[in-house]
Amino acid sequence: MIKKEDSGLSFKVDASGSGQRIDKFLTGRIKNTSRSYIQNIISQEKIKVNGSSVTKHYRLAKNDIITIKDFEKSSTEIEPQKISLNIVYEDKYLSVISKKAGILTHPTPGSKDHTIVNALLYHYKSLSNLSGKDRAGIVHRLDKNTSGLLIVARDDETHRMLSDMFKERLVKKTYAALVWGRFSEKKGEIILPIGRSGLDRKKMSISIDRGREAVTGFELAEEFEDAALLDVYPETGRTHQIRVHLSYIDHPVIGDDIYGTRQSQKLAKDLGLTRQFLHAKKLAFTHPVTKKPVELEDRLAGDLQKCLKELRRRGKMSDK
Repeated sequence: MIKKEDSGLSFKVDASGSGQRIDKFLTGRIKNTSRSYIQNIISQEKIKVNGSSVTKHYRLAKNDIITIKDFEKSSTEIEPQKISLNIVYEDKYLSVISKKAGILTHPTPGSKDHTIVNALLYHYKSLSNLSGKDRAGIVHRLDKNTSGLLIVARDDETHRMLSDMFKERLVKKTYAALVWGRFSEKKGEIILPIGRSGLDRKKMSISIDRGREAVTGFELAEEFEDAALLDVYPETGRTHQIRVHLSYIDHPVIGDDIYGTRQSQKLAKDLGLTRQFLHAKKLAFTHPVTKKPVELEDRLAGDLQKCLKELRRRGKMSDK
């Protein structure tokens, strides 16, 4: 039986819940809450079993005591909002939008308004609900301060097929990233597992023991005095993957206020850049329903173009 407390929820697992995964169990017990939301707050260690943190894969036992700190229902509270969307591709099965920097892909605890999902719920009568209303239509995500192309599923079956395509690495993504430093190599590949940081749960880090496989390819597109513009090809989709991988090899993304360095942050300030220089510029995949090839490209946002223009101007001056 669920007990409401000032700080959240607490209840004891009965025989019927024994053996179930905790994320599935809680989704079934708490009305109007999506599994993705439960998994999210598990990853933030807001859910404990017998006083200890667990993963979403934890199998419950009879008499386990589950406590949930700062619980907020998410699904039924997500409201449609009239927010403009830049739609670059659309049919009855899926859409692709160009996301602006500074807007969340989907609501998070404490931030339920002015997200892409709020905008999608206003613009479309039908969206996939596979991950719950708080992530309606969302197949993959972009960080708040990353701009570029984002695929949206219009129904559950299309969502399932797209998810499988991402898992099988059949969706080819290309990002533009301006990073600190110069490269001796013209291209490369970073293969290092990523997991949640043990020091700061809001951050990700390279974790050989607990991390999940992460693969990021890159190619040098343009070079400046203290920075380089890369085409980046993430084969996997771990949280903050590109930013963590590039920071680990001492080439942090310019403007990244989490994984950046004093040098990369100073350059961002000098260029007037107020967010990370990371843009999802290309998508290529076979349409899951029509089987036709879809290839899309999104030009760099204005603030990023301005940075490159300034770096090119500086480069020409230094060549004289």
